[in-house]
Amino acid sequence: MLQSGNSSVYAIGDVAAFPVKAFGETRRLEHVDSARKSARHAVSAIMEPEKTGDFDYLPFFYSRVFTLSWQFFGDNAGEVVYYGDLSGGTFGAYWISKGHLVGAFLEGGTKEEYEAVAKTTRLRPAIEDLAELERQGLGFAVTVSQKPMASSPPVEISSTSSLVLESPLHAWHATAGVILAASIAAFAYFYGKKRRRW
Repeated sequence: MLQSGNSSVYAIGDVAAFPVKAFGETRRLEHVDSARKSARHAVSAIMEPEKTGDFDYLPFFYSRVFTLSWQFFGDNAGEVVYYGDLSGGTFGAYWISKGHLVGAFLEGGTKEEYEAVAKTTRLRPAIEDLAELERQGLGFAVTVSQKPMASSPPVEISSTSSLVLESPLHAWHATAGVILAASIAAFAYFYGKKRRRW
């Protein structure tokens, strides 16, 4: 419910750690999507506590830079299986841990493909053959998302779990670096123009 040790105090946003059911542990997720959805859930829990369930958030990260657009769901733990044309438009990766798909990345997908990848990651299907998964690629997520499946295997959240700080994704750092560099360049340009007038 995003309540702190004091039930009158709620912790939300990218500075708050909360139980992530998909991982079975408490984590802090630093992304605008997590901040927005945790805020929405906390307001619901405050206003209508009897109608609000536990916060069951599928970790989600995304970025859009010019024509590049990617989305990542779940966790980047375990073995990685890449698929698609890494030099072209649509490509991605799956992360497999303890025999289940726990994370997925997709670059250049359609709205329907991103939705399929998200649903498949939430379902955490069992994966027996990594080579077959690589061969099927994006088609695997599309197929799995269209089938009615039993719920994903239960993951218990340990009450003694400690906060895990994730290693940041390099693509996220690159995006932030480009934005920072562009901001500095714009400031330098306008400041330089202003100084020449004196």
